[in-house]
Amino acid sequence: MSTFSYAIKMAIILFPIVALIFTIPYIIYQYHKYGSISSYRSIIVYSFLLYLMTAYFLVILPLPSIETVSQMTTPSYNLIPFHFISEILSLSSFSASDFATYFPTLQNPSVYESLFNIILTVPFGIYLHYYFEFDFKKTAFYAFCLTLFFELTQLSGLYFIYPRGYRVFDVDDLILNTLGGIIGYFLAFIPLKILPTRKEIDEEAKEKAKSVSILKRSMTFLIDFFLYSIFLIATIYLVHKYLTNSFFLKIGIGILWTMFYYLILPNILKGRTLGMKFFHLKFYSDKKIIWYRIVNYYFWKLFIYVFLPIFLLIIGYVLWKNNNISTTFFEYYEIVLAALTLMMYLIALLKRIFGMPLSYEKISHMSIISSMENLEKSQE
Repeated sequence: MSTFSYAIKMAIILFPIVALIFTIPYIIYQYHKYGSISSYRSIIVYSFLLYLMTAYFLVILPLPSIETVSQMTTPSYNLIPFHFISEILSLSSFSASDFATYFPTLQNPSVYESLFNIILTVPFGIYLHYYFEFDFKKTAFYAFCLTLFFELTQLSGLYFIYPRGYRVFDVDDLILNTLGGIIGYFLAFIPLKILPTRKEIDEEAKEKAKSVSILKRSMTFLIDFFLYSIFLIATIYLVHKYLTNSFFLKIGIGILWTMFYYLILPNILKGRTLGMKFFHLKFYSDKKIIWYRIVNYYFWKLFIYVFLPIFLLIIGYVLWKNNNISTTFFEYYEIVLAALTLMMYLIALLKRIFGMPLSYEKISHMSIISSMENLEKSQE
């Protein structure tokens, strides 16, 4: 039991790190495919990830030293099917006609090990049938593949890190683990009755996709900025290496690429940047969307939330430097300006949460909306 608890404990400890690495690709995929992130789906997917980690650690942990493994002389594999039955019978006094031998036999370590191998993959079969909607044959096949992966991991000595396998490659494990996946397939009727189906989860996600969340806006901005920066850096690097080291040429390239990516490209892509297209968003206006309206949108957005606070800070700094205001007054001025800026950001955040338009959207008559409905129509 201590071995099991150690493996489970390690999976729980390392899960946040793995989940953190997994989260960004997961968010990008969910927003691209469904237009939103379903809370039900996230619970299912992350619990599945934790289960796989736990199952894997139960198979490989605890890790022995290389010296210990190199001195092992025990068999590294068993290719005799159902050998576990003869092992149980040889290590117990089991008799089919004597009920008194049943309970002592169940206490046999070989019985525990066989039951563990079945139970290990029962959740796998449940997940495959309930969430991934696999049929019986597919569930059995993938349960076998997972088991084969575990057994080859053991046979290879953890991918040849060890000189030999420190656990036995056992054909019985293949049989019992596959059986566990099959049992899980039939037990999936429980979550199918009490939890929303995959179709219901997808419908909920599509409904949520009609609104544009703060996280979705942030991911769109990051994707756009990443694509914009990659091309800009690559172009400037090539110009610097093969053409000229002119500073003004590099500035010119930056201006032209900025205009193309954020102004011209949205006109080509029907009111969308590449990031917006990927996440199924688009600009919306009660007037025709052309480049100078997009300029107006970005200008007021930057002016209100970036340029204006910086401009006011510079004015205060210049006045203080020219001795027009005292140091104490300037310090209070900075605090008040920081508080007002923070309050402005907080109000913008609350407006976003409650779906209210921001001031720069009202001024420019432009906003960002979901284009998932158009996508659904094109797929029908």
